[in-house]
Order: sequence, then structure tokens, then C-alpha cells
Amino acid sequence: MDNMQITKTLNKAEATELFEKEAILIGHDNAIPFYRAVELFGEWAAEFIDRCMEEHSYLDFGRDYSGWGLSEGRPYTEYFYKPGFMKLGCEYNYLQIVKVYEESESGQLIDKYTAECSRRRDVREVEEERKKAEHKAKRAAARAAKKGQEGQ
Repeated sequence: MDNMQITKTLNKAEATELFEKEAILIGHDNAIPFYRAVELFGEWAAEFIDRCMEEHSYLDFGRDYSGWGLSEGRPYTEYFYKPGFMKLGCEYNYLQIVKVYEESESGQLIDKYTAECSRRRDVREVEEERKKAEHKAKRAAARAAKKGQEGQ
């Protein structure tokens, strides 16, 4: 295993291939130790692991990751099963595309048109509310007029 760090987004086949290449047998299944995942993806992966291992979080113990050790002279080490590794890969891809998006002219165009769409939606909603209020006022006026006629 080399110490290469991933520098491009991965499609599903590439992420699966990377898992198969890097995985080792731990316990009953193939897995990638957390330290190796950090070597592959960089320091942000350590923060992701820490954040996502909280109780009831994104990574599920036993399905996405597990650990081995904890006896006398055997330090505890944690590792990703394939589902957890794929989640790590998805997060990596997300961070990469957000970075490119923010730095790109096309990202600025998307932001511009998204803001315009939102503005048009807001205008339509204000107009719809105005029409509803106008309709409600007309109904109230009609009811009042009808009551006025009935009282005569």
C-alpha cells in the first residue's frame, strides 16, 4: 500500500476499487483502518470520523465501522467496513464539488439564476397573499351587505 492521497472525485466503481485495493481482513470482514482512510483522504477525514461517530449519527457502529482490540496489551483500533468507507468517499466528493462550485464562473451563474428564481417565487407568493386578502375582504363585504339587506 502506498501513501498516495486522493486528489480527485471518485465515482462508485472507483471508490469500490479503492476499498478493495486498500482493505485488509479484520475480524470477520474486509475493512480499512481509520488511520489509512485519513492517509488516503487527508486530515478532514479525521474530523469527519470524529463528528460522525457520535451516538445516533451518520456512521453506524457495526454496519459502517467497528473496532478490534481492548484486551491487555492490545490497543483498540477502529476501521471502516465498505458502507462506511463509501460514506467517507461521498463526503469527500461533496467537499470537492463545493470547492470547485464556489471557485467557478458556472457556480456564480447558478447562484445568480437561483437567486432570481427565488426572487420571482417571493413576488408570486406576495401577489397570491394580496389576492387572497382582497378576496377575503370582498367576501366579508358581501356578507356584511347581505346582513344589512336582511336587517331591513
